[in-house]
Amino acid sequence: MARLKTSLLGKVRKVLTERFPAPDTVKVEDHDGIIGVITSSSFGGMETIDRQNWIGSILQTHLVQEELRRVQVIVGVTPEEGTGYLAGDPER
Repeated sequence: MARLKTSLLGKVRKVLTERFPAPDTVKVEDHDGIIGVITSSSFGGMETIDRQNWIGSILQTHLVQEELRRVQVIVGVTPEEGTGYLAGDPER
């Protein structure tokens, strides 16, 4: 089970990092489900629901339904909106 968790986490990270390359950042963790935050200026001017829909559509393109069920929430923010969305973030 741990191996499955690790491989899905890596897959999600890879998919999102390819779509949001540096200087954007992608932070994902697995806490009995994948959570994360993407920091990108691409989200500027977008409503929260539009950001969520965009992230969801990217993941739907690359993950099967069973994998998608393991993704709990991945938040999209701009660099100006701040950090600290993950418990492991040292700035929090």
